[in-house]
Amino acid sequence: MQTPSVFDTKPLLRPAQAEEARNEIKSLEARLQSPHIEDKGEVHRQLRRVRETTERQMPRAPSSGEEEGRMVRRGAELLDEILVGMPSQEEMRKAPPGAVDKHMKWEARNKIKIQEWKNLQLRLRPGEAEAANLERHRPVASSLNMDNAHVPGKMFFLPPEGTGLPVTFSDEQLAVLHSLDPVLAGRVGQMTNRQRAEVKEIVSGPAAYQESLGMVEANEKRAAGGRHPSPDVLKSKKKRPYRKKIMSPEERQAFGEKMKAARAAKSAKPE
Repeated sequence: MQTPSVFDTKPLLRPAQAEEARNEIKSLEARLQSPHIEDKGEVHRQLRRVRETTERQMPRAPSSGEEEGRMVRRGAELLDEILVGMPSQEEMRKAPPGAVDKHMKWEARNKIKIQEWKNLQLRLRPGEAEAANLERHRPVASSLNMDNAHVPGKMFFLPPEGTGLPVTFSDEQLAVLHSLDPVLAGRVGQMTNRQRAEVKEIVSGPAAYQESLGMVEANEKRAAGGRHPSPDVLKSKKKRPYRKKIMSPEERQAFGEKMKAARAAKSAKPE
């Protein structure tokens, strides 16, 4: 059930529409001055209709501070009521099951409130193109399941801001790690830069670890606001080129047994 409106709900002109109406009035007035217009009576009638429509639909500024205060309070009250049950940005964009029905029910409940709120914004904020744009207040959090959405979305997992370039592995390094510990290899994408640098030492030797760890520390310090050479500078100052160290079969076997023992001990540890 719609609650009674306090202020006018008849549509008012948006800033662009008001400017268009003023231009049309100027054009009709210019036509009246032209000697080439024969039926000036019709132009007079058109001008009168446009002026009356513009006068009726033009947003009026508050007449007093008291009225402005009432308009501001009413606008805030309406917005709080309108946002209840409003479909989120993601729901409107992806259209999961139930989104259309949710939107239609929400719109039917709030149609008059929305028009009253838009009119208040046009009167309180004259000249602002986005004053009556309700989309700016649309919720972000969704309540519907997105698994079977009509428009599927993609998830991108990026490193935190300020961490710089992540420590990466070559295909050969990942193959070595997978042969040593498949479980650990499957968790590489969930590790921090520092953890990946430590794993990289295992499969590529201390030189690669020191290079990766130096870049991680540089990015961490720079993100915290400290002075530290950039990763590119650190890399350029290396005195000798990086040479990949390949683990021997005995070292790989020892490392694999060590990781299995660590996992077994962790599993046996009581919660």
